[in-house]
Amino acid sequence: MRWNPLLLLALGCAETTAPLPPPEELLLVGNAGTATLSYVSLRENGPRFLIQLGYDVRVDARPFAGRKYAVISVARGDSLAVIDLLHRVVARVVSVGDGAGALGGVVLNDSIAYVALSERNVLLKVNLETGDTLGIHVGSNPQDVVVARGKLFVVNANLTDCPPPDLRCPAGESWVSVVDPITNSPSLPDSIPLPGPGHASYAAVGADGRVYVMQLGGPDAPDGRLSIVDPLNRHEVGNFGGFGVSPGSIAADLGERVMVASLTEGLMEFNTRTRTVVRGAGAGLPLTANSGVAIDSQGRIYGIEAGCAVQPTGRARVFRPDLTEARPIPLGNCAGGATTTLIPVETLLEAQN
Repeated sequence: MRWNPLLLLALGCAETTAPLPPPEELLLVGNAGTATLSYVSLRENGPRFLIQLGYDVRVDARPFAGRKYAVISVARGDSLAVIDLLHRVVARVVSVGDGAGALGGVVLNDSIAYVALSERNVLLKVNLETGDTLGIHVGSNPQDVVVARGKLFVVNANLTDCPPPDLRCPAGESWVSVVDPITNSPSLPDSIPLPGPGHASYAAVGADGRVYVMQLGGPDAPDGRLSIVDPLNRHEVGNFGGFGVSPGSIAADLGERVMVASLTEGLMEFNTRTRTVVRGAGAGLPLTANSGVAIDSQGRIYGIEAGCAVQPTGRARVFRPDLTEARPIPLGNCAGGATTTLIPVETLLEAQN
């Protein structure tokens, strides 16, 4: 077979398909003082916005996000603001009922999220496109939920009223409920005990696939402890102290780190491979009023300084994987819960068409 020289020339000059740019990675932080959500692009010189939520946001409000939407508790936990990440607007507000106490959650896919309603003892399924909801009864005072091994793991604090200044104290040990998101019903065995001080409040899934749960403790046992849960065999496989009084939210990277935020101890670190507290109480990275933590896909750590009283606005202290510090990111006043999320290029292109 003889090739046509003109065809060969044309093929040689034909444009090659340009590679797609990397996905857009975002840092999202709730700001109670300004009732806003900080929307920060993490690419170099990327845009930063304050999205007006229009409702009061608690300092500990915890945004959680997927590829298209983010969700944050507003109106003191009575409602959920669904944020369209592609257009940077509040897409809808979903009422969950007075005193429902909406807290942590997870976005399962582009249209479904699950939210812990602490004062209803319910895990709420939310359709992000329509606002439709479905309540699933779980344990006592659910605080957070993560996805592991295709199942939903719901952290139950198990609280009771108590005198000030605590107001809500452990009624006993905490536990984790397991829910099948396909059937929206318990996945047997559906209860994992968490021995320890109680008041389990925050969860993250490590790179090793295990679920890490922070127990805050109470007046009788004020030091927090980190529980490690095997999501396959469904039992606790480790329990570690050394995080001081009432530690806060946690975040896991793609390697061996679980970072722990603390208003009093700064930013602490646990190693999942060696199962050791690398930076515990008294040795945390020194942050002022560290109200939240997030980690991006490059292993950079974002420790949130609330900025409610000490400084006029909050900020994210940015630490590289070797823990050297980069330039901080300004946030709104009384900054709190934080998360990162990746938006694939295909999703961005869809929004433009």
